[in-house]
Amino acid sequence: MVIPLPSVPMPDGPLPEECQPNVLRLKYSIIAMIFFACGRAVCAIALGAVSFDFFALLNIFLSIVMGTFLLKDDQHLRSFYKCLAETICQICADSGQGGMQCLIPFMLMTLLNVMMDFIQRMAFLSIMPYGIFLAGSEISQACAVYFACSIYKQIRMPPGESEMGLGGGYNYDRVNRTDAPAQQGFHDARAESTQPGHFAVFQGQGQRLGS
Repeated sequence: MVIPLPSVPMPDGPLPEECQPNVLRLKYSIIAMIFFACGRAVCAIALGAVSFDFFALLNIFLSIVMGTFLLKDDQHLRSFYKCLAETICQICADSGQGGMQCLIPFMLMTLLNVMMDFIQRMAFLSIMPYGIFLAGSEISQACAVYFACSIYKQIRMPPGESEMGLGGGYNYDRVNRTDAPAQQGFHDARAESTQPGHFAVFQGQGQRLGS
């Protein structure tokens, strides 16, 4: 089954300084996802429940891959990204996938995993030690979704402040922008050009029909 994901254009380049705390929290959430997913897989194998948890673990692995490509330049995830880029994810790496363009797919995929685990596997939290890793997996994924959403909100520009004044846009690296005065002048000139002039209705000479 293919899950359609929205094509949301994301900016490229260094993130603003205000996003760094959430990026750090997101990194630790992804590392926690890796830890609890491995423990969950080992417990599922020990309990003979691999067939029951296989697709959930596969979806978590896909979320981890997206998160690793999202933070491919991080010093702690760089080696794992390199391993993926040289093996099973070589096609994605060669096509230039990675960075902030993975933010929306990662957020939606991980959110779907959390919802499915909550609906289908909450009754298995009492099975130890599987329940510990299941709970840790759900919590770490929920935290990753929250911090990814926080980053998305931070790089979004408030409505009415996009470059063409049409709403939406991105608040990406606005601290280093140098075109703000010229852009303001553009908006001022655009506003002046739309001011009502001296226009009179039915002004001028008309012609009578049949003349």
